Amino acid sequence: MSEAHSDPAGQWDGMDYRTIARMIDTFLPRVQKPARYTGGEFNSNPKDWEARGPQGRHRIRLGIAFPDIYDIGMSNLGMQVLYEVVNRDDRFLAERVFAPWFDMEAELRRSRVPLFGLETRHALGQFDVLGFSLAYELDYTNVLNMLNLAHIPVRARDRGPEHPIVIAGGSNATNPEPMSDFIDAFLIGEGEESLTAFLALYDELRESSPRPDRTVLLREAAHRIPGCYVPTLYEAHYDDRGVFTALEPLPGAPELPVKKSFVDLVDYPLPTRPVVPYMETIHDRAAIEIMRGCGRGCRFCQADLIYRPRRVRPRAQIIEMADQLLKSTGYNELSLLSLSSADIKHIDLVVQDAIDLFDDNTLTIAMPSTRVDAFNVHLAELIERGKRSGITFAPEAGTERMREVIHKGVSEADTLAAAEMAYSRGWQTIKLYFMIGLPTETDQDVEGIGHLAQKVLDVGRRHHGRRARVTVGVSTMVPKAHTPFQWAAQATRPQIERRISVLRNVTRDRGMRVSWHDPESTIVEGVMSRGDRRVGTAIYGAWRRGARFDAWNQHLRFEAWQAGMGDAGLDIETYGTDDRDIHARLPWDHVDVGVARWHLVAQWNRARGVEAEPRQRQSFVLLHGEDVTTAPTLATVGASALATQS
Repeated sequence: MSEAHSDPAGQWDGMDYRTIARMIDTFLPRVQKPARYTGGEFNSNPKDWEARGPQGRHRIRLGIAFPDIYDIGMSNLGMQVLYEVVNRDDRFLAERVFAPWFDMEAELRRSRVPLFGLETRHALGQFDVLGFSLAYELDYTNVLNMLNLAHIPVRARDRGPEHPIVIAGGSNATNPEPMSDFIDAFLIGEGEESLTAFLALYDELRESSPRPDRTVLLREAAHRIPGCYVPTLYEAHYDDRGVFTALEPLPGAPELPVKKSFVDLVDYPLPTRPVVPYMETIHDRAAIEIMRGCGRGCRFCQADLIYRPRRVRPRAQIIEMADQLLKSTGYNELSLLSLSSADIKHIDLVVQDAIDLFDDNTLTIAMPSTRVDAFNVHLAELIERGKRSGITFAPEAGTERMREVIHKGVSEADTLAAAEMAYSRGWQTIKLYFMIGLPTETDQDVEGIGHLAQKVLDVGRRHHGRRARVTVGVSTMVPKAHTPFQWAAQATRPQIERRISVLRNVTRDRGMRVSWHDPESTIVEGVMSRGDRRVGTAIYGAWRRGARFDAWNQHLRFEAWQAGMGDAGLDIETYGTDDRDIHARLPWDHVDVGVARWHLVAQWNRARGVEAEPRQRQSFVLLHGEDVTTAPTLATVGASALATQS
């Protein structure tokens, strides 16, 4: 066990922010990309720590923490939005912090300098609240490592009144249980309003002490803030086989379920002044979220379900935001973000409006455009304006049968028609995305990926000869909570390796480049995706053995995860590899994302070719306490949000 991965019981050691700044300056020349740690970027907002808010008290100090490196975190739109939301309120201040890369971590540990906020270099232990974004399961060990580097106890139970409150949100907070040992409170759903509500409650509860009583704050937050889940207020139960059976409130806890929070997108035209890095990041451009949610209903897709109802920004607001963004940042590239841009009414007019902001043809538009249809080719043509770099489609599965299983709604004919249009209009490279490890999948379905890719390449060769290219990206499906596939078996290592072998045998054409995910990273992701509270022991054990930056294949320590799962009495190779009983309780059942359970069951049954009988639906109502006649619909969940669609 290395000293670097011990879990200190104390807090930050009182190092003054000026001392931290001086020491950082001494070792920045020894690390890669020092701009990751300097702060001071254009549009950053370093508020005065000593200034008083409207009530005469110091501002509530929030550290917005992203558990990956600066290059990736600064490309996260949600982080930029929350940074601006919080700093607009004079009662609060927000600073950013990212996971330091290995070289910077070594310097921090050697010098015992605590992890710090970029804006003023105050130690994280001096913040009132730390808020982590949980967007990807393979970042979980980075959360633990960042707390440890901040000299804050990793486990929530070890923190005292002198430590910050540690909260978390993001898409993965919809199954909070694997991280419940480490997070004081989860804000489930969309954070634009719930985060500021949490900070306002903190401010309200301060009296003589600079920090309110932790227990009182967390209990009040659970009762008063929509989407707030405090794990210590509930007890998990298991049967004698170790199978999860229930999560029950302790005395004084709010009743379950916890309902997600959501906002009317039109009320938050943000960011308008995003922080502009001094260095190149993963997505180095201005970005606007033009739609939240999707509504397509792909059975594997968690984002579609947890971000319902579908909300679209009005055309005029998008263009106004674009104008402000480009003027406040100096970027000449604009990304229009959504889950399915081609589904937005008049999206071509929105793109043309954005292009018309500049009359010298210098603006570049970037937009996810993965629906396989001819309209996306037209859209890509409008965006690229003759440059023809590459175009991307996502058939997701290689056969018609498999696409029916996942409810993709795309045929082979659709894919080939889109390829014909793209190649005929000048594109030489098409990127195709697929998944393996899907429910009911056979070798023939995997071979279908290669056959479809070959047909697309053949279309390209009719137009461009040997210059035509197809890039095939293949991931392994990981079943996600709150989707119809939450009951599906995770593919085992032998199954994944076999399917990759089948795929390689049918994708040998030199005009085709194929990549796939590492099976070990898929296994680790699957464990945490549908894990219960016991998985927290595994996360802690893996981190103690050196696991961090697990999302980077070259740094994944699978043996550490094997041992960590052993600490929890679990086997990493078999955890989650059986279909789950649709009548059994699931560890995330206490989270209500606004989609009725009977709907997910019906979709799961249809995927397997099983139709649910009316009496079976009634049994779910009796078992889970849902009244199907009043189950949430798009209209009842978000009528005001739907009114914003254009």
